[in-house]
Amino acid sequence: MTTAVLNVKIENDLKEQLRHYAEVHNETLSAATQRLLQLALETASEVGVSEDEVDSQHTEEESTPLTPKEIKAIRKILKKRK
Repeated sequence: MTTAVLNVKIENDLKEQLRHYAEVHNETLSAATQRLLQLALETASEVGVSEDEVDSQHTEEESTPLTPKEIKAIRKILKKRK
């Protein structure tokens, strides 16, 4: 199994809760975090929440081409900047 680094910003209180949980269960902070995340994802799938709803990093926004009127407005704005 390959591993990857995950850098996330969390509140200090949550980090302390994770640290305490890891200590109580005699695990490293990394191992405890991985186990809890896996458990959360499994629970989410049991309740009917898909991974797509949990992981927003792979979502794409729908985009529509600009209309001629919008292009004209952008050109006008850009000309004013010069």
